Amino acid sequence: MGMDSAYSVSSDEIDLFDLVDDIKEKRYWLVGTVLLSFCLALVYAYATTPVYQTEVVYKEVSDVDLLPLNQPRLQGIFSLSREKAFKEVRALARSGNSKRAFYNQLLAENNAELSALIYEEKLTEEQNFVLFSERFTYADPGAKETDVWLRIQFELSDPQWATQLLNRYSDFILQRYLDEVRNTLELTRDARLEALELEADGLRTKYLAQKNQRMLMLEEASSISASIKQKMPFYSGNNNALLGSQPPLFMMGQTVINSELSQIRSRAEHGEDAYISGLPELNWKIQNLKRAEVSWDKVRFVQLDQSAVLPLKPVKPRKVMIVALAGVAGGMAGVVFALLAAAQARRRNSERGRRAALQGC
Repeated sequence: MGMDSAYSVSSDEIDLFDLVDDIKEKRYWLVGTVLLSFCLALVYAYATTPVYQTEVVYKEVSDVDLLPLNQPRLQGIFSLSREKAFKEVRALARSGNSKRAFYNQLLAENNAELSALIYEEKLTEEQNFVLFSERFTYADPGAKETDVWLRIQFELSDPQWATQLLNRYSDFILQRYLDEVRNTLELTRDARLEALELEADGLRTKYLAQKNQRMLMLEEASSISASIKQKMPFYSGNNNALLGSQPPLFMMGQTVINSELSQIRSRAEHGEDAYISGLPELNWKIQNLKRAEVSWDKVRFVQLDQSAVLPLKPVKPRKVMIVALAGVAGGMAGVVFALLAAAQARRRNSERGRRAALQGC
């Protein structure tokens, strides 16, 4: 048993040395394959169009940057937190609709140099847009990071155009979000103003109805007082007549009734809103909303922590990595080719020896 084991180990060692000898004998296969791999890798690395990458970084703003929007005059009408602003800008920057609108805007410029980089005639419009959209990549903070940021990266074969387009896309997103916020604010304020003015008109209508009713009653009472020649209130002076809690209006006397009528008619000259309960407060709210002005140039929804800068080196192709991988792959393939060549030569030698032995017999 021990002899068999020793023989087996010895045979394995001999086989391993044989393999090494085979590789040495057919080393031109190994060297040739490695050199060919290096050559192909270099051709690919230098013939492939380089791709440049640039990036912008957004960060969350402070509450001070949104104070023009969250002013007291707009309380209860519109407010925007920094968390919500960043979340909505982030969603807009990643939106396919935003990229499509930006892409269509670029094509509409009819810039031949730019079109050659982002549009291919042999592809459909949808395919061209998909390729353009794939040039964008996004990175968000990890779960353990406390900072709030968004990194937008863009790749293109021309470094200057890559930088310019990404900065333009950043401006496009921020302007688009500004337009959305401004439009939302205006629509919300207009709707609130309309509701307040409708409520104010309701109070005025109710007041005018009550005023007209009172004037009709006073005119009727004045006619009755005149017919019975009641100039002064019936219950004035030494008149001890027993009256209920609400005596007839004509008993106030023609003088008092006509005086009240004159006062009611004169209200229109000085403005009647002050006589309407609750209307001055509504008018104050309406005027505050109308006077609310937002300094949009002072509003920041996100902080542009880093704008796109001109890249110095391409990110693709990675020449060193390609050549290194080609050397490894060529070495492995060369070893296999060398062993196959040695095995083929050994088989041919065995065939020749067998034929020679047969001829000798």
